[in-house]
Amino acid sequence: MTGFENLHMKSLQMLKNKTDIKIHNIFTSPSHNYFTREKFDVGDAPTIEHDSIELLADKGLSGDRFELSKYPVTFFSLEVAEEVCSSLDIELDIKLFRRNIIISGVHLNSLIGKRFRIGDVEFEGMAHCAPCTWMNAVMKKGAYALMRGRGGLRAKVISNGILSCQNMILSSREPLNENILRPFDKPKLP
Repeated sequence: MTGFENLHMKSLQMLKNKTDIKIHNIFTSPSHNYFTREKFDVGDAPTIEHDSIELLADKGLSGDRFELSKYPVTFFSLEVAEEVCSSLDIELDIKLFRRNIIISGVHLNSLIGKRFRIGDVEFEGMAHCAPCTWMNAVMKKGAYALMRGRGGLRAKVISNGILSCQNMILSSREPLNENILRPFDKPKLP
């Protein structure tokens, strides 16, 4: 099998498991507002919203505080955000969650350890994006507990491409969990 045929077979395998998703928001911020800051000292770095953004392999979103980090892109579920705010009886302000890409239609924790494609951009799900206790301070007490195990996904960019706010298809070689709101299952260690 030639290199091209091998690449084509991998591309076909990638399309095996598909789900309709929507990218609702794409955000960047040049510095931290919560992480590394003293208790109740919320930073004032702007959260910049984009209609689309170019992603480069092994980098995050240009100008973002995590652009060159180990986990350069963060995804967060709109369904989880809506449930958290509904449970706390507060208005949804999606910017408070401080994630890069707000998505609906997929269980993000099922992407940990897997490669997946959205449009022409390939990602690798690296780790659960644990919430910080700051959520209680900037939203309402109880936000942190409601987000535990559902704080989002840390991912790295595998292939270059442009991501836009729109309905899209997410494809993966492996099956995806359909329960979008289910928390992250931590393995029990012996």
